[in-house]
Amino acid sequence: MKEVSVGILWVPFDHGVKLVGGRVGARFGPEKIKKEFSKLIKTNHLKRVRIIDFGKVVPAGNDVKKTHERVTKALIKILKRNVIPIVIGGGHDISFGSGKAMYLTCKKFGQINIDAHYDVRPVVNGIITSGTPFRRLLDGRFLNGKNFIEFGAHSPRCLPEHYQYLMKKKATVMKLDSINKLGIEAALKKAFLIAKKGTNAVVFDIDIDGIQQRFAPGCSAPGIRGFTKTQALKSAFLAGRNKDVKLFNIMEVNPLYDVKNKTVRLAAELIIEFVHGLNERE
Repeated sequence: MKEVSVGILWVPFDHGVKLVGGRVGARFGPEKIKKEFSKLIKTNHLKRVRIIDFGKVVPAGNDVKKTHERVTKALIKILKRNVIPIVIGGGHDISFGSGKAMYLTCKKFGQINIDAHYDVRPVVNGIITSGTPFRRLLDGRFLNGKNFIEFGAHSPRCLPEHYQYLMKKKATVMKLDSINKLGIEAALKKAFLIAKKGTNAVVFDIDIDGIQQRFAPGCSAPGIRGFTKTQALKSAFLAGRNKDVKLFNIMEVNPLYDVKNKTVRLAAELIIEFVHGLNERE
């Protein structure tokens, strides 16, 4: 069986969260998650997956745009080595940097965003926040709306004007209630088909605030509603198993607000499940 290489890139940057008025602290996520992942991976035997640690991206101070450029540059090098990257943030704005890298590497890609929010806020007065990544990708024509899926949105802060923007871009919005009725596996199967159509790769995002607060209290914007831990781990596994997924992002883990290391451990488990999925790719 062919070996699969996966590379982890750590991005300790959360100034975009501060700029949107969120609870800062996600910059400490990568270091904590790395320690937990190092413990868990020792007990997991993966015959076909080689894991490479590519270290961290050093932020350009509080310069969001320049930091994203550094993420893009680092990821292009990883992707050109035929390695599947896992990017650990940090604020969700980092997903713009990773998405741009995917565009520059393979041109056409689809994206699935597991999130409580849409994250398509407009950039106002040049201020790039953690709520803007997908609007920047869509407006910059790096990502085609027809291949973009908002998966599990449910927050009261999902504004109608942002939904209307997504509809104009011909994006797909799969809300939490409809996914729960359909089942996580069937819903993701549908999402993968939409993301893949006419593209060369799929990017899979998990913003940790898309998971219920009882499982993931350590984030910028926790909520009572969301996916269960079981659903989240299943989604990471299915993403890893899907041969079209070429990039996995985990964002917004904030250790400063964590309870008994729950969120940090969950993020590490999500990486493990994604890698287990890779191990089963045909």
